[in-house]
Amino acid sequence: METDHRSLTGARWAETPVSEGRVQRIADRTGLSDPAARVLAQRWDGEELPEADRWITPELGHLHDPFAMLHMDAAVDRLRSALRRREKIRVVTDYDVDGTTSSLILQAALKIVDPLVDVSYHIPSRFDEGYGFSVRAAKQAAEDGIGLVVTADIGVRDHAAVAEARSSGLDVLICDHHLPAGASVPDDATVLCPPQRGDGYPNRSLAACGVSLKLAQALLDRHPKRDAVIQSMLKLAAVGTVADMVSLGTLENRAIVTLGLRELNQGRHHPGLAALLEASRLVPGQIDETSLGYRIGPRINAAGRVAEANLVVELLSCRDPKRAHELAQQLETLNTERRDLQKRLVAHALEALSVGEVPPFVLLSGKEEEGWHRGVVGIVASRVKDEVERPVAIVSIQGELAVGSMRSIPGVHAVAALDSVSDLLVKYGGHPAAAGFTVRTADLGQLQERLVAHVATTLPEADLVPVRRFDVVVPRERLGRELSDELARLGPYGMGNPSPNLLVPGVTAFGVQVRGAEGRLLKFLVPGAQDRAIEAVWWDRAPLAEQLQEGPVDVLAGLGIHTWNGNQRLQLSVVDVRKAA
Repeated sequence: METDHRSLTGARWAETPVSEGRVQRIADRTGLSDPAARVLAQRWDGEELPEADRWITPELGHLHDPFAMLHMDAAVDRLRSALRRREKIRVVTDYDVDGTTSSLILQAALKIVDPLVDVSYHIPSRFDEGYGFSVRAAKQAAEDGIGLVVTADIGVRDHAAVAEARSSGLDVLICDHHLPAGASVPDDATVLCPPQRGDGYPNRSLAACGVSLKLAQALLDRHPKRDAVIQSMLKLAAVGTVADMVSLGTLENRAIVTLGLRELNQGRHHPGLAALLEASRLVPGQIDETSLGYRIGPRINAAGRVAEANLVVELLSCRDPKRAHELAQQLETLNTERRDLQKRLVAHALEALSVGEVPPFVLLSGKEEEGWHRGVVGIVASRVKDEVERPVAIVSIQGELAVGSMRSIPGVHAVAALDSVSDLLVKYGGHPAAAGFTVRTADLGQLQERLVAHVATTLPEADLVPVRRFDVVVPRERLGRELSDELARLGPYGMGNPSPNLLVPGVTAFGVQVRGAEGRLLKFLVPGAQDRAIEAVWWDRAPLAEQLQEGPVDVLAGLGIHTWNGNQRLQLSVVDVRKAA
């Protein structure tokens, strides 16, 4: 049920509907309390109740048979043939977390099968080569005497590069997951991509690192240490899966992340990974999916955003503790640079939008030399989109051409929006929620006008009001460790399994204070079970501190355990607040 009772941020709240009978059946089967059973009923869409148990307890056995994936037999045969014939193999991947973790998984698998394998890797430069498997990379591989190119997180849309490789006598094996509906894969390559036509693999939501893991699993079939190796590889696959924001609503992806987290928390890591965890200020035993998405992922991505992603592969392949520490510090420096660039550009964008009415589609652009760095336009677009609740494109002008990244909202398909202006674009592509494009700088004005018109005709103005969804109403008396532990069992949370939002009605906020070096954090207390005070934190809402104290409020928040300096406490992560009716 949705209500027009607006929150302090101007949003409407709506409860996610669920069948009461289904909630009761899940509660009876699992022993979960009503609030937790209600959350599971909304996340798990199966009907066989034993499957609910599997959702709660991911296991290694939830990884599907890799040979169920279309063309897996051919892929393994080609790799084994290359190893027998001592061919040179090159792994070519994207420069983001999914790509770099895929590179490490594939290289490791090949070296375990044959320690003498001649395998190299190539990660395109965002600045010199751009996204994807390029014709340039294909030509270079031919010049270097490569016999087989294995791509990951790129390749299914790179028909020209595949054709160039084949014309030079190279074979191409593709591990990817980026396949728009109705698109075809290169027919002169061996393609592993669950969304492709004719593939009956049970999990169509694998990240590229997941596809790479399946290839490793198949290649290591009958290897005496296969299970131990795969369990170790799950560390990287978990990082890539969370960072690439694929669905955690499938049993296999849940198993990858859950078991990967378990391995990361064991604390037995080689020097490169140990140095990365230390730089991320993470302690084994306290690493969760949030750590992957907000600590490790951004640091890995920083290399590809502001420098070269090869640094990540070098770090995570490093076995010398001193060198690993040096590389991790280089990565930390790049991440600080990325964060500063992002922060300045977000502030500039929001300032520009603070005057006048925000249009249905926001497009902001500037020259790269003036701080509009192409490596951060995507994350800036995401931050601005969250603030203004509009589709947003942030564009970095590179002379006569400009490179943009778009983040969209429900109701506006990012690629469909770009389809409507395709005659103005040099190239574009992406997903429903995110897309990238290149446009002639001279056409930016027209591009903005037409995108504004597209959204205005696609989405009624009333739908541009943000809607915050909640899963269950929980009286403050139920806010305790027992409920927090139950909800934790339903994780890991992310895309396809969003962290539960609880509506806690009619509470009195007290102890309100603004914290943080820049005054970004709003903290307050609410009474929980047995009237014990529970800390609530609300980021970037300091200006609303006074309104919190004007009477009872309804709080929309997640409930979890916050760990700091070895101490744990119950905490509400606030999504929104409204005055109680």
